[in-house]
Amino acid sequence: MRKTLSAAIIAALIGPHLIASAPAHAEELGSRFTLGVMPDTQFYSRYGTAAAGDIFGSRYGSNPFDEQAQFLVDSRDELNTEFVTHLGDVVDEADDRESWEIASAAMEKLDRAGVDYSILPGNHDYHVFDDGASAFATYFPASRAAAHETFGGRFQAPGVYEDDANQPVDSEYHIFDAEGQKYLVLALGWRAGDETLEWAQEIIDAHPNLPVILTAHEISNIDGEGKVFYSEDYGRHLFDSFIRRNDQIFLTISGHHHGAGYHLSTNDAGHQVINILQDYQMSYLGGNGLMGMLQFDLSGNTLDMTAFSPWVKGKEHSALTHFDSLLPAGPGDSYSVPINYAERFAGFDPEWKPGEEDDPDYTARLTSTLEQGYAPFEITPGERPTSPTDYPAVEGTAVHWRPGQATFNGRRLADGDAVPAGSIVPDVAGGQDFTRARLRIGTREDSITYSTDHHELSSDEGSLRWDKPTSKIAVSYFETAAGAPINSETFPNGYTIEAFVKLDENFNGDDNGWSNALIRNASGEDLGTDDGDPIQMLGISNLRELRWWALGNNKQGHSNWSHEVPKGEWMHVAVVNDPADASVTMYVDGAPILRDGYGPVGLAGEGFTWLLGTSAWEGHTVDGWYGNIGEIRMVDHPIGPDQWLTARSGEGAPTPAPEAGSSQVGSSLAAFGGGVLVGLLAALGAAAALAARLGGALEAALGPVIDHITGQIRALQR
Repeated sequence: MRKTLSAAIIAALIGPHLIASAPAHAEELGSRFTLGVMPDTQFYSRYGTAAAGDIFGSRYGSNPFDEQAQFLVDSRDELNTEFVTHLGDVVDEADDRESWEIASAAMEKLDRAGVDYSILPGNHDYHVFDDGASAFATYFPASRAAAHETFGGRFQAPGVYEDDANQPVDSEYHIFDAEGQKYLVLALGWRAGDETLEWAQEIIDAHPNLPVILTAHEISNIDGEGKVFYSEDYGRHLFDSFIRRNDQIFLTISGHHHGAGYHLSTNDAGHQVINILQDYQMSYLGGNGLMGMLQFDLSGNTLDMTAFSPWVKGKEHSALTHFDSLLPAGPGDSYSVPINYAERFAGFDPEWKPGEEDDPDYTARLTSTLEQGYAPFEITPGERPTSPTDYPAVEGTAVHWRPGQATFNGRRLADGDAVPAGSIVPDVAGGQDFTRARLRIGTREDSITYSTDHHELSSDEGSLRWDKPTSKIAVSYFETAAGAPINSETFPNGYTIEAFVKLDENFNGDDNGWSNALIRNASGEDLGTDDGDPIQMLGISNLRELRWWALGNNKQGHSNWSHEVPKGEWMHVAVVNDPADASVTMYVDGAPILRDGYGPVGLAGEGFTWLLGTSAWEGHTVDGWYGNIGEIRMVDHPIGPDQWLTARSGEGAPTPAPEAGSSQVGSSLAAFGGGVLVGLLAALGAAAALAARLGGALEAALGPVIDHITGQIRALQR
């Protein structure tokens, strides 16, 4: 009884993240090894440069590229990592030597530690410096690769990619040992042509008994629904001309196309080829350090992929956002593919067999190691609004539209109501309301409905939902009145624009991309340029990147681009223009994005209305929003997160009691007992950890200790 009671008390007092987990039961041993996968690292190289402000180092203290390489070094023995593959797009701008230096320094960690790896050029890695040397070969020459015992050779042939046809393409091969067997890795340069494939065929023919892992920057593609397949631009050609006739190729790994997953194909021998795609460059912060570990379970007959981020593991907890995925849980991120290795390899190596079965489950070991001591981001009860007015009132607010208070003929709309033409979205800051425009041909009154759905940090009571437009031009929208002051506001002292938006779960980039939630109804042509887009617009690309484009009052323009954002989830977007340095910075749910910039100050345009729920081209509304739009606020100067709509007013709003087991409980208790309580909590955590190891001996050995510490904590609470 004491064991059960003590565990419950501990969980309630110090929270689940402070209790040391009991070690897992011993895994069934098998013959296993792992292979590390480093997908497109281009943005780590680009935004780690001094010219880019070293965004990773300045914000987080480290670069994801470095952390990936260091993890591979530190975990090599623990995870039995026999080889590492880099999938190309080592850098983003191949003419930038500083980017190459960042990439070279990261991979040098593997060189110094003797971790064997292959590396290949992607389409972003092509450039010839003034001295006539290719950028890739300058920083990753064959001599560097030859320092690794696995290296077999390098082949260079003319490229076949668009305008880079005269630039050399570097390919290489390696042979590594694992579990008593040898494996051949072919790392083909960007869209390797026939000459390179002939070389690759010679390598395979010279090693007729070896299983082959084929890596290239582009082999597989992925659609909006997550289906993976050979890319039409190159992957299908590679399969038809090379892969299918070589039974030794049992696995391909590639990047380039944004997404992750795998697909299976059948070669000419009737055998399965596993094709893995992994590319996280469009994820938060250019990939957020996500990489892959492939476990070859030779006795268990599976190939197991685990996607993970050692960089997220090392971030300060205060820097985490809900975009930070330590172990992403999407179906294409981590998975297990059945493969009977002996049967699959029998056609070219009938003597193949697994090694000695003395290896643990490295997938389980990896996840356990990463999760130990990691506390994910969470929104605490005290951060949620307690009333419709629980947000910071900011002096200089130019307009604050609240769809949650929308009305028609003076009546508040209810959940599910159609929003007729003439409906009002009030401006609670000054009466510059939005009014739904009259219906156009092809539009429906119920194409906009009222919803009580809203972002959990928005104190507004609802939102407006735009149903899927019936066509590109059949759009429904709201507009400001012709004489509203906001139409002529140019924000000479900078601005902060906030909006809560959500893409519909059925959003499709081909059909719904390039739509906007908010625009100023003037095109560049209205201001003397040849741009048909609105002069300011907040919307979404066909790749699900949030975009803020603005022409400044100083006639400078800039686009901010986010990472690929999710469907069916609310997002808070804040765009801050600071005239001190002419910066334009976008945040999504408080997370700063990579692709910000400088130039504009304020907003150009006077006398032009604002539209809600549509885009426009050359002054004609087109590309309606598909999803929800919540409250929007514009402030006439830059403000920070403590004044955003996601913050609380701090004016006497009741603080909810901490939830049982939440991490807030420990911090609340600390306020009672100061340093004494901190010591007690540490002692209690240590007792719990030891109790977990002792198992059934808990009551005799540690029960009285835990009871005593618990009693002291209870006394401090009183």
